[in-house]
Amino acid sequence: MSSVESMPLLLAVGNHLQGLSRHFELADRGARLVGTAWTEPSYRLLARGTETPLKPGLVEVARDGGTSIEGELYTLPGGALEELATLVRAPIQLGQVRLRDGRVVHGYLCDAAAIADARDVSHLGGWRAFLNDSAAE
Repeated sequence: MSSVESMPLLLAVGNHLQGLSRHFELADRGARLVGTAWTEPSYRLLARGTETPLKPGLVEVARDGGTSIEGELYTLPGGALEELATLVRAPIQLGQVRLRDGRVVHGYLCDAAAIADARDVSHLGGWRAFLNDSAAE
């Protein structure tokens, strides 16, 4: 196994995407973009909050109630995942995300209890699509 294959994988689906406000947290820790990846169809993507900009939240739901959400897959060097975990604040947490190709990777998930008033934007397929759609309104 190569050293890259042994590095943890992290799926970013919200503000950690390239060019967005929290991407520096990945870049500063040496994360390297592997490519685009999709969750298996058991997730919902939500726009949370009442202030602009809204915040993303990925929530796992029943398979028949979810959809595939697009994100960016990153490799993380040793210790980076643990450092990122110290930056995460409720209702977001690092957890396991199942990808459409069968892999299970680390990812940012939202506590389902915190999303009662969130807007479901899953139909757009990803956070960047939501931002583009919101800018067009």
